[in-house]
Amino acid sequence: MQWIRTIDWPAWIGTLILIIGFREGCVWITTQFNHPELGNLMGLLSLLIVLVIWRKVGKIPSRVVDTNNKIMKESAFAFLPISAGSLLMMAHMGKEIPLFLLVLFVSTLIPLWLYAKIAKRWL
Repeated sequence: MQWIRTIDWPAWIGTLILIIGFREGCVWITTQFNHPELGNLMGLLSLLIVLVIWRKVGKIPSRVVDTNNKIMKESAFAFLPISAGSLLMMAHMGKEIPLFLLVLFVSTLIPLWLYAKIAKRWL
């Protein structure tokens, strides 16, 4: 139970409110234009833009950066069910596996790599 006392709760709550607030706000805005599916992307990009501007004007608090790093490490477990579903689907695809892997690579790894490069450079 010692680890509970060492968690920076205000930074965690503030970071989560920031992330969830941007996402939900953008989903609401895009829903007004009848395209709620664009809310996640708009939320991600708008949060990135705000953080880049914040970085240009001042320094992002290290508490927020540390909390974000911890969230990114721990959220990797959220992809385990997706990975299991992909493996099951691949078992039934046969000759279409190379095309599936190409789409998976292009739609997942390249955007994540680009986002990491952008975040590392500007944040």
